[in-house]
Amino acid sequence: MKKLAVVISASLFMAASVNAEPYVGVKAGYSWLNDECKATYLCNDDDSASGGIFGGYQFNDYLALEAGWDYLGKFTAAGLNDDSVDAFTLAPKLSFGVTDAIDLYGKFGGAYVNYGDEDDASFLGAVGVEFDVMENGSVRVEYQALTDINNDIVRAVGNTASIGFAYHFGGNDEPAPQPVVEEVVAEEVVETVVMTKTFEATLADTETFALNSTELQPGSASKLDELVQLLQAYPQANVEIVGYTDSSGAADYNQQLSEKRAQAVANVLAERGINPSRMSVSGEGENNPIASNDTREGRAQNRRVEVTVPEFEYQVEQ
Repeated sequence: MKKLAVVISASLFMAASVNAEPYVGVKAGYSWLNDECKATYLCNDDDSASGGIFGGYQFNDYLALEAGWDYLGKFTAAGLNDDSVDAFTLAPKLSFGVTDAIDLYGKFGGAYVNYGDEDDASFLGAVGVEFDVMENGSVRVEYQALTDINNDIVRAVGNTASIGFAYHFGGNDEPAPQPVVEEVVAEEVVETVVMTKTFEATLADTETFALNSTELQPGSASKLDELVQLLQAYPQANVEIVGYTDSSGAADYNQQLSEKRAQAVANVLAERGINPSRMSVSGEGENNPIASNDTREGRAQNRRVEVTVPEFEYQVEQ
C-alpha cells in the first residue's frame, strides 16, 4: 500500500490598511457669540457662517494632536464693529470607538484668537462624532467652544457647530499573498491509496465584506473557488465556518455579526452546489482574538471568518 499525504493550504487574508498617521481636513458651519455685549455698545450681529482647516498626527487609535485655523465670521459687539473673528487652535484629540466605523471624540486645548483689533489666548473645548465613510477618509460633526476671549471690554465665548472631512495619509498597498499548494509524498507499501486532505483559509472582513456589513463585496466569492473544487471532488469532506469580530461595540451585537458573516460564506457555498448538511456554521463574536484589540490593525485582523476542512481519508482501489 502507498500512503500519500497531501496538504492544501490557502492564505486569503490581507491585513487592513495601516492606520494613517498624518491627516488634513476642511470644515464649514455656523458660529455665534455669547457674553459679547455690554451696555452702551451696539450689538446686533451674534451669528455668522464659518469655516476652517485643520491637520493633525494620529499617534494611535485613541490619541492625536491637532492644529487648525478657524474663521468664525464678522460680528458687531462690544469692541467689535463688523469685524472678523478668527483663531489658531492646538489641542490633543481623544477618541473612543463605538464601532469600527464610528468614533466619539473630544478636544481640550488652547487657541490664539484675533477678535477684531484685539487678540487673546483662549481655552478650547470640543466634542464630536467621526464616521469612516471611505478608505483613508472620514466625516466629522463637531461642536467647539473658545472661552474667555478678553478684549478689555468683555470676556466673550465663541461657539461653532460644523461638519468636516478629513483625509488620512498612508495605507498598505501590498498585494494579497497568492494561494500556495504544497504536496508531500512519503512511505510506499502495497495495494490501496490512503489520502488525507485539509483546507484552511482566513477571510479578512476588509477584503471580503462591505463596511460594517454582512454582505460580501463584489468579487470576494471567487476566494472560495479552491474550497468549492475540493468539496466537489471529495463528497465525503465537510467544512467548518466560524465568524469572529473585534471587541468594538456591544458583545451581543458582535456575536450576531459573527454568526451572520459565517452564514453569508455558507450561503455562497450552497449557491455553488455544496449541500448545507456538510457545513458547520457558527459565530464566536469577540472570542479568540489573534491580535491585540488595542490597535486598528489588530482589530482588523480579529474581524475574520475562518474556513476549515478537517482531515479525512478515502481509499482508491488500484
